[in-house]
Amino acid sequence: MSKHERNGADSLQSPFHIHDQYIKDLTFENPSFLVKYDKEAPQQEVSVGIEVNVASLSDNHYETSLDLRVQSNVNNEQLFVLELKYVGLISVASDLEKDILEAVLFVHCPFLMFPYARAIVSSVIGAGGYPSLMIDPIDFASLYLAKKDQSRATAAVS
Repeated sequence: MSKHERNGADSLQSPFHIHDQYIKDLTFENPSFLVKYDKEAPQQEVSVGIEVNVASLSDNHYETSLDLRVQSNVNNEQLFVLELKYVGLISVASDLEKDILEAVLFVHCPFLMFPYARAIVSSVIGAGGYPSLMIDPIDFASLYLAKKDQSRATAAVS
């Protein structure tokens, strides 16, 4: 029995590999912390924004970044804002077609990186004196398709 027959996983080659993940930039501003103690203050509003960006580093090596912005307001007064740029260093197989390459870099890698970024956001907000925030899972495929549609619309107008 060959090695490949014993372990079928060895015979499959992944089209990509995430070599490393890290915080490239992190900002947390907490200018109005004491507002949370105001008895008449309504419940805080929290908004979450995310963007996926990809940069080519060299042949078959890329940087995929999750750019997250979490902001909380009460009566149009900012309680806190968190901005996180969480990056993965990725290499891909040289024979990937363009559509598959884009799906790997804009959908699959962000999907795998997101739980780590979400944990960082939750931890920092908790350390800032607020209840930890667990961001809902994100459909990166829909996000990618919407960005692609927007790019097409912008190109059509130009």
